[in-house]
This record gives sequence, structure tokens and C-alpha cells, in this order.
Amino acid sequence: MNDTSEESVDVLVSYDDFNYTYSYQDSLDWLPLNELVPCVTFYVIIGLLGITGNSLVIIVILALPRTRNITNLFLLSLASADLLLVLVCVPIKCATFFSYTWRMGAFLCIFTHFTQTVSMVCSVMTLTVMSIERFVAIVYPLRARSVCTVRHARVVIGVIWTLSCVLSAPVLYIQDLKEVGRQIKAYWCIKTTQSPVHSLLFEVYMFVILFIVPITIMVISYSRISHEIWNVSSRRASLSARRPEEVRIRSKRYSKENGASQELITKKRINDAQIISNDAKTRKQVILMLIVIVLFFFLCWGPILLNNLLVALNVLDKLNIGFLKPMRMAFHLLSYSNSCVNPIVYGIMSHNFRDRLRRTLSRRATRNRSLTATSTFQSRSSTMRRRQNSNYSKTRL
Repeated sequence: MNDTSEESVDVLVSYDDFNYTYSYQDSLDWLPLNELVPCVTFYVIIGLLGITGNSLVIIVILALPRTRNITNLFLLSLASADLLLVLVCVPIKCATFFSYTWRMGAFLCIFTHFTQTVSMVCSVMTLTVMSIERFVAIVYPLRARSVCTVRHARVVIGVIWTLSCVLSAPVLYIQDLKEVGRQIKAYWCIKTTQSPVHSLLFEVYMFVILFIVPITIMVISYSRISHEIWNVSSRRASLSARRPEEVRIRSKRYSKENGASQELITKKRINDAQIISNDAKTRKQVILMLIVIVLFFFLCWGPILLNNLLVALNVLDKLNIGFLKPMRMAFHLLSYSNSCVNPIVYGIMSHNFRDRLRRTLSRRATRNRSLTATSTFQSRSSTMRRRQNSNYSKTRL
């Protein structure tokens, strides 16, 4: 009896500091397929959509130089950050579902979480800067001519990526492998802090730079933008209501000889009004699209950030007990799904993006057809030359 109990103790692995035991040997052979299959399926879908969608966004912006305005440069940076997350983090996160422990070494443990944090910080900083740029362009249009330029946008994007790496640096010191188990050694890739206070400070820091500060700036910026657009639309509506009456009154002052010139002036005013109206609609569409992207970012990343903060405050248990396990699995899926949402938003809400995508794909298709036709023509020409040379040789013989 004692031998049996000792053997069972040898098999069970007690995880220090976690009040948690499970059979390490059994975990190698048994996995909860009812949890594994849905999660892996969702991660594969997120990976495929994220790689395809963000790659298309990058190709469309780079393939058409005339479309490289300020907004599109920021969208290029945003797509690059999302693509980085999908290429690095999603495959590794998916692989971790096949084991209860971390088996990919200390470097990938730290690098994966650092890359994830860089992508998050870069995305939220890009969205914040875009809201500020739109605010300056709409509220202070004269100042925007010298401030909001493509050259400045490129410099700002470089600063954003540099700051993202700097602000994510604490992850390099906090994320590490923790050795667990008494009889059989294994590792977990977790946040290792010297005290609960340090853990709390880190989560508060992440919550502030990724949620509180950006959402405050963006709410203020887009509120001012909405107010300005509303005022401008109201003024234009009142001017448009007066314009037909003014044109009619002024037309009476002209004689019949000046009727043709008056007609040209009237048409020009109508065309100018249509151009202004179309420009206003495009601006509103861009602002609405950016607001939707911002909402999706905070809806996707907010739950997991709040969960981490509540764990550091000891409001939630750090172990995946009861409802916490499926809830956190859903939160992680939701956070990574943000990487494939933005291209879908562009495709649905931006007519310009759809048009540019069609033009890019048609150009590539035309280029491929021309290359195929050229290679076919060259092969036929070489075949004919070989035949002619062969016939010439036979004739000489």
C-alpha cells in the first residue's frame, strides 16, 4: 500500500507557488479535444485572414504611389503591426495548446510576448496619432498645411515604432520561464515579478499606456472633429439653400446677350458645390471608418487588459478555475482577432480602398498575361528558328 502511494506521489507534480497539481506524464498523452479543436480552428482562421487581409492592404498602398497620403501611410503602419502579430504570435500561441507546459525555450517565451506588446503599443499609438492628425486637419486647416505633410508622417511613424519598442521594454524583464515540478521538471512562460506590488505596477502601467491615455486623447479628438463637421455641414446647408435664390435674382440683372456667360457661371458654381459636397462626404467616411477601427481595437483588447489588471489586484484568481478558463480563452481569441478585423473594415467602409484593390489586382493580372504572352511568343519564335535551321541544314546536305 505504501509503495503504491509513493508511486502516485512520484507521478503527481506539485507546482510550487500555484497550489496546483496534475499528472505531467498523462498530460503528454491526453488533451481536452473539446477545448483544443475550437481554439485551434479559430486561431487558424485568424491567422489566414490576418495574413491575407493585411498583406493586401500593404500591397495596395505600396503598389499605387499616388495613394500614399498621410492617412494611408498610417494605415500601412497599422497593417504592418497587425501582420507582425499574426506571423509571430498566433502560430506560437496555437502551438502552446498542444502542451500544458512551455517547451520552446526562454528566447521564444520572451520574444513572443515582447512582439505582442510592441504590436499592441504600435497599433494604439498609430490610432491615437491618426486621431490627432485628423483633428488638426479639420479644426485647424491652415496650420495643417505645414504640419500635416507626408514627410512629417513618415518621421512620426518611425518615432511610433521606436517608442513602441521602448515602452514594451519592461516585458523583457518581467516575462520569463518559471521552473515547476518536483519529480519531473517543466517550465511555464509567465510574468515573473519580485513581489505582488511589482506585478500590480506593471499591469497598471500597461492599462494606462494601452487604454486610459489613448482612449482619452481619441475621445477628445473625435468629439471636436464631430462638432466641427456638424458646424461646417450646417453652414454649407444654409448656403446651399440660399444659392439657387441668389442665382435666380442675379440672372435677372443680365440681358439676353449675357445669357450664355451667366449659364456658364451657374454651371461652374453647381460643379464647385458638388465637389465640396463630395469632399465632405469622403472626409466623413474616413472619420467614421477610423472611429469604427478604434472601437474594434478597444473592444478586442480591453477585456484581456482588464482581466490582467484585476488579477494583479487579486480581484480575480490567477489560476484558470471554473468559468475563468473559457472566459480567458475567449479574451485571448478576441484580442488576436483584432489583427484581421481592420482589413475587413476597410473593405466594407472604404469605396476608395475597394477601387484601389481592384486596380492593383487587375494590373497584376494584366502584367501576368503579358508576361505569359511574351514567353509564349519567344518560345514559338525559338521553335520556328530551330526548325528553319534544321531545314536549312537538311537542304545543304
